[in-house]
Amino acid sequence: MKRVVDIFKRTGSHQILWTYIVNLGNDGTHPAIKDFESEAMRLAIIDKRGLEKNLIAKVRDQ
Repeated sequence: MKRVVDIFKRTGSHQILWTYIVNLGNDGTHPAIKDFESEAMRLAIIDKRGLEKNLIAKVRDQ
């Protein structure tokens, strides 16, 4: 299952900092929206997009 997850700065701005396409659940599991947001946040931190306390991840409405 794929979901588009946007990363925002936690400043109240609605400007997208980065976007990830996260693919989870290929092993037969049924991931929740929070799982996709957590994975995108993990990737954003690895990619040095910012600190976790300064970022917000939101799954884009489909």
